[in-house]
Amino acid sequence: MKLIKLLTMSILFTAISCAKDDITTVVLESPDKKQEEVDQEPTDRPIATPLLHVDGRVLKDPCDNEVLLHGVALTPSPWFNGGAVGEWRWNNYDVEGCLSYNKGVMNKLTNTDEGWYLNYIRLHIDPYWTNNIGVSGISENDISEFNFERFKKSIDDVIVPLIKHAKSRGMYVILRPPGVCPHVIGVNGPYHEYLKTIWGYISDHPDLKNRDNLMFELANEPIRIKLPDGSEGANTQAHFDELKKIFQSVVDIIRDNGANNILWIPGSGYQSQYKGYANNKIEDDNIGYAVHIYPGYWGQDNNNPEIFKANWNANIKPVADFAPIAITEIDWAPEQYDVWGKGGVTGVANGWGFGANFKAIVDESGNVSWNLLAPENLIDKGALDGGIAYDANPEACAFPVHNWFKEYAKDFKSCE
Repeated sequence: MKLIKLLTMSILFTAISCAKDDITTVVLESPDKKQEEVDQEPTDRPIATPLLHVDGRVLKDPCDNEVLLHGVALTPSPWFNGGAVGEWRWNNYDVEGCLSYNKGVMNKLTNTDEGWYLNYIRLHIDPYWTNNIGVSGISENDISEFNFERFKKSIDDVIVPLIKHAKSRGMYVILRPPGVCPHVIGVNGPYHEYLKTIWGYISDHPDLKNRDNLMFELANEPIRIKLPDGSEGANTQAHFDELKKIFQSVVDIIRDNGANNILWIPGSGYQSQYKGYANNKIEDDNIGYAVHIYPGYWGQDNNNPEIFKANWNANIKPVADFAPIAITEIDWAPEQYDVWGKGGVTGVANGWGFGANFKAIVDESGNVSWNLLAPENLIDKGALDGGIAYDANPEACAFPVHNWFKEYAKDFKSCE
């Protein structure tokens, strides 16, 4: 999630463009509304989650079926579990409250009686659980208050139970580390060492290593990369060569621990730039690339189908041509709704609109899994008794995604 999220939360969404990297991000605040949460007991039968592997540019199961994942991101912290929409569903490090809500979201979004057919979550080990208790006023990219013992406890108390519940609901999990990348990262710098520590522990954990429904996304939103001469930037081959060194070393640690989980590699520019990896690939057989896309990315309006396709071809297609892709953040809705992708509309494929053209691009590519940014992008205010978000407006992401994920599920071949 965007670094700017914890730097400032405002009532309106504000577009922020990064001149050198041509990235646009947006900022969110919560409306002050109340809605009672209720438990959900789905009656449908979940499907199995056989171990997946990378075969060329696609994911496959042990029966040689090609697999695509469609889901939502979960961040188990009070702010992202209702606080952002004025619904504080739990607080004060209440593990049971946290598990109850997040398990409820998974139940609801796999409940085919309501028309939801999600088969994976992107799960964030939020700094709420891994920083020193009582610390406030620091941003998500600040690792100065990281507490390794609290991190280890959060894995056992929060993360492992949620991953196990996801499996019981027929859901795969892409796990991301706590927080976000600082504005600049470099080889052997503090954040690089932090990633080595995080993934060294996770990849040797008996409940996470080689778990059949679990994959790892190695970082969240690198922005700019430091070169050996001390300069910084992004999206040149020299910067990708350094980024490759950072993530290759983490991949090697994970594999040296005997963990063969699928690994998803982020790019630069808030996970919007990848072309250099095509010339200097991460060296491993079980690798995909984790991408973020919003309507204002690359400093342009991706409601325009020609602009969107050109941006995809320049920045994402170079890796999609040889490896699977997971879009681990995306949303859109018209101006009146509180989303990160504010101003994007569904529209129509090959005409004006972000959502329909996104679907057309990923369907054409054939190897792209993807998830919405948060439960609030699918169900009203993320409430367990909520209907389709954004008033079921077809121009906002919730309504079309409700239909699209159901259609994708019809093509899913079970390998039990």
